[in-house]
Amino acid sequence: MSFDSFDIEARFFCELSPPGRAAKRVLVVGCGDGTEAAHIAHQTGALVVGLDLDVDASKRRPGVHLLRADARALPFRDGTFDSLYCYHVLEHVPGPDRAVSEAHRVVQPPGFAFFGTPNRARLVGYIGGRATTIEKLRWNLADWGKRLTGRWSNERGAHAGFEAGELARMLGGSFRYVRDVSLRYYARKYPGLTGMWSFAFRTGLGQFLAPSVYFVAEDVPSSSAVDRQGV
Repeated sequence: MSFDSFDIEARFFCELSPPGRAAKRVLVVGCGDGTEAAHIAHQTGALVVGLDLDVDASKRRPGVHLLRADARALPFRDGTFDSLYCYHVLEHVPGPDRAVSEAHRVVQPPGFAFFGTPNRARLVGYIGGRATTIEKLRWNLADWGKRLTGRWSNERGAHAGFEAGELARMLGGSFRYVRDVSLRYYARKYPGLTGMWSFAFRTGLGQFLAPSVYFVAEDVPSSSAVDRQGV
């Protein structure tokens, strides 16, 4: 494709669909300029709707509809979508549990929702991100400054995110089944480091080394052979 980035995330999202449950209607919450949504549309062939608080309709891409909306009050009927993608958004939403509840409302079982946020317990962030080395260094220094001064929270404007347990509990408040797919994500993104990531998560070091955490939430358990932290 001619536009940049998010290809790995889109492919990973597609892999999460169990056999026989190919996505046909996908909602991308916090779509930004629509690049993520376009990648997902390309990978799935599904009808994709992207929403954000501020969207530029001129950036609409084939197969993608962009609209302005609040994640805490989605303008759709119950069960409109069979899957939902929410990548590094919840940490920016005041009252994120309301956004999760709305995500649950608009996903029709046996569909699923994919959530990713920064890992609040991380030692270093922004690894593998789409920024320069200088920007990543500056952002990490700023993050540690907020930690040391007691401002390390989403509510105080930090790009803190959630620890895995925090995100799991929040998702579990709306969805019946919640699966941590962080290891699976890192194994796909860094195939040459699968052994390292497996060791890190097996020993508990992953909770500090992983810059972000990723979960699947659903009301009908997946029948996929790859489950929990399997790769």
